[in-house]
Amino acid sequence: SLRPYYKWTKKLFEGYLGKRVMDAGCGIGNFCELISKDVDFILAVDLSPSNLKILKQRFADNLKVKIVQLDLDNDLEAIKNDKIDTIVCLDVLEHIVNDIDMLKSFKKIIEPNGKLLVKVPACPWLYGNIDEASGHFRRYSRKMLLNNLREAGWNPLFVSYMNIFGVLPYFFKSRITKRNSNFSRTFSPWQLSLLQMIMPILQKIDRLLGPPVGQSIVVVAE
Repeated sequence: SLRPYYKWTKKLFEGYLGKRVMDAGCGIGNFCELISKDVDFILAVDLSPSNLKILKQRFADNLKVKIVQLDLDNDLEAIKNDKIDTIVCLDVLEHIVNDIDMLKSFKKIIEPNGKLLVKVPACPWLYGNIDEASGHFRRYSRKMLLNNLREAGWNPLFVSYMNIFGVLPYFFKSRITKRNSNFSRTFSPWQLSLLQMIMPILQKIDRLLGPPVGQSIVVVAE
């Protein structure tokens, strides 16, 4: 489980999470579970039938979580009734051909002064076989992501690189050895266990460095 990684992401978004949250492209609900005690309502949105099945089982007893199967590329008007004040979008934009259009559609459905919390893969020069195998159309530079957000009508409030220590392993696996699989699947079980153990240490060093580069970029926009 990559729970420590989600906790790290949550820490970076501290103070910006509202009370009525849409997790856009929530997968199997790892982040939803992490924030469920801090919010009043979660709209868990995903397209994959297998993910939906897991979500329904996982949150069967949680009245705060509403699960919806939805293609984020389509009209999101139906969501307006849920009075969403925060949209969380973690590692989703890179899968979308017209990411600016999606950012515009998010703006239409969020409450006034609502927040958008985004995490995307960073550094276009890292793009390689793993990205292709993961269905990524792009990796983002800081400037590209901020420009796209502004073009879609969002005002960036906070931006940071995340996980400087992930850059070299990713470069090696994606560009040198050209592994054709999702990044997390390139780790053996013992490597994943080790990663979980050292994640809090990496997080502290990352915070101290204020990293000039990282495997991901996180942004909060209004």
